[in-house]
Amino acid sequence: MKKIIKSFICLFLITTFSNATVLTINNCFSNRSIILVTAPPTITTPIYLCQNSAAVPLTAIFSVGAIHNWYGTTAVGGIASPIAPTPDTTSVGSTTYYVSQTIGGVESSRVSIVVNVVADNGATILTFRCDASQILAADKNSSVFFDWANNPLISDNSYNYSYSIQGGAPVTGNTGFSHYQVFGMLPGQSATLILTAATHPCATQTLTCSVPCGASSVTPTFASIQTTYCINDVPASLSNPTNSPAITGTWSPATISTTTAGTTNYIFTPDPKLFPCALSKILPVTVKPLVVPVFIGIPTTVCQNSTAPVLPKNSANTPSIAGVWNPAFVDTSVLGNITYTFTPNAGQCASITPITVSIDVVNPANTLVKVDWTVTNAFADNQIVTVSATAPGNYLYQLDYGPFQDSPIFEYVASGTHSITVKDFYGCNTPMTVDNVLVINYPKFFTPNGDGFNDTWNIFDLKNQLDSRIYIFDRYGKLLKEISPSGAGWDGNYTGHPMPSTDYWFTVEYTEQNNLKKFKSHFSLKR
Repeated sequence: MKKIIKSFICLFLITTFSNATVLTINNCFSNRSIILVTAPPTITTPIYLCQNSAAVPLTAIFSVGAIHNWYGTTAVGGIASPIAPTPDTTSVGSTTYYVSQTIGGVESSRVSIVVNVVADNGATILTFRCDASQILAADKNSSVFFDWANNPLISDNSYNYSYSIQGGAPVTGNTGFSHYQVFGMLPGQSATLILTAATHPCATQTLTCSVPCGASSVTPTFASIQTTYCINDVPASLSNPTNSPAITGTWSPATISTTTAGTTNYIFTPDPKLFPCALSKILPVTVKPLVVPVFIGIPTTVCQNSTAPVLPKNSANTPSIAGVWNPAFVDTSVLGNITYTFTPNAGQCASITPITVSIDVVNPANTLVKVDWTVTNAFADNQIVTVSATAPGNYLYQLDYGPFQDSPIFEYVASGTHSITVKDFYGCNTPMTVDNVLVINYPKFFTPNGDGFNDTWNIFDLKNQLDSRIYIFDRYGKLLKEISPSGAGWDGNYTGHPMPSTDYWFTVEYTEQNNLKKFKSHFSLKR
């Protein structure tokens, strides 16, 4: 273009930039640039939305510093708003929205965005899947392949997509193919693809595909973390693995607790974005309770100058607790009570309270030389045996094979010959036994019926007293039989005739404690 003004030649240069047309005037009164026209913003149209879907405000690409002018559905006139309108998706149909931008006070022309709200025709994206079989060998460790099938209900086979790798910035676009491959990934990374039919937006699906880790899988190692503690120990911090390169992640629970005994699994989960091929790791941590050492078999009393018992260096617990005694050895040469203290060695989860054992070193006043006894009168209802030991001391007493007792008196002793054992309370002397303690009694009845049980009557406890004589009378005092305790006894007959069932009386002459005695009582004959 040329224009002559007052005989001057002015040159006009028109230059088009991205968002404005600039008129440059040269060789006139001055060189200057004047913005004549502002280019409209960049928009995407048409837009397809599914009926009753959740719509979002419309978007446009404006120039830096431009004023946004949204006119809603007004093509001419109206008042602009800086806020983009949100389409109404309740009804099927097409709506046109208008937008412009203002730069340096000059507004661009309005451009239209056509929004088509379409009904759901039941179209779906078919067989949407991850298909690694279509990836070239060179790309298998760096890409994923999304594949789907075209649906006749989606007429144009055009698809909008948006994908992100490991939750990163989304990448959007459109494709007319029924597949899409994402490149530039690392082993273990995942890509999530949102796929929408461009003209049938009701058909939308989301799928995540991952690059296999394969040989890139790695298990975290924790060589330096302590895994065994005693209760209430101060625990170490849970650190990152010792792998190289280092793997970062999180622990659950986050810190080790030693307040409760038992085993707790602490799980390390690698950062899934930074280390997608690192596996989770379970680290069992055991907290042991404090154990009180137990000792079995250490005597609390020993005899003076006897062989000293050995103080064990390990307790009877399982597992045992090792430690040291103070004093280290039992001294039996000195009379009196001595306390021995056991202190566990460190690092065994043992009670820190020392264990004490008191041992008495005793010396009996006398040596046991003789055992005597007395028995209550023969034929008494409660036969009592009383034992006496010489010289006097602290003794324990045993009747036959019963338990030892500290009392020298035994009551209700059965008839017959018994043994009595006496030993020193502390075991400092040799025990002494007598086995001729005789307790005399008589049968209260007999049954001469030939069955082999209680067929005769006698006082067999006197069988060793050959001079003893027994006389049997009827109730009127008539002598029926004279027998010896060493004999077979009375069979219940008199002059060859059986006597009737009744009570019969007897008199026995015997020796007790070297004294001649006589006893009279009665018994029953039962047939």
